[in-house]
Amino acid sequence: MTIDDLNARFSRYAEYGPKFTKAVQTVASGSVKEHKFEPSGRTVYTVVGKYRDEFIDPEKPYCSCSNFFFRVRRGHEETCYHLLSFRIASELGSIDRITFDDEEYDGLVLAIMNDVFTTLERLK
Repeated sequence: MTIDDLNARFSRYAEYGPKFTKAVQTVASGSVKEHKFEPSGRTVYTVVGKYRDEFIDPEKPYCSCSNFFFRVRRGHEETCYHLLSFRIASELGSIDRITFDDEEYDGLVLAIMNDVFTTLERLK
């Protein structure tokens, strides 16, 4: 599906302006990821961001990006483009699903945590 097709199909999200544009580009590039661990069935979602992968929990909602920390959590904005990307990719059925062994879970979570703490340290 082209970016123009995505823009038309998900125009109801156009109110998000530049975030919508970035979200559509993110979905079109296949950057919304589901990391499924077997046999436990644990799932971790990430979205490839501008500088690194962002951990998201769409049920909370939560994102590890600085926009979420400083604008969404403070009530200045409704969402970040990573969570909007997930919403669009979910509706489209275009989440990139990757399966891992349970033994790889700790490594992925530690890498995500390291990225989050590195970002927080950089923002001080």
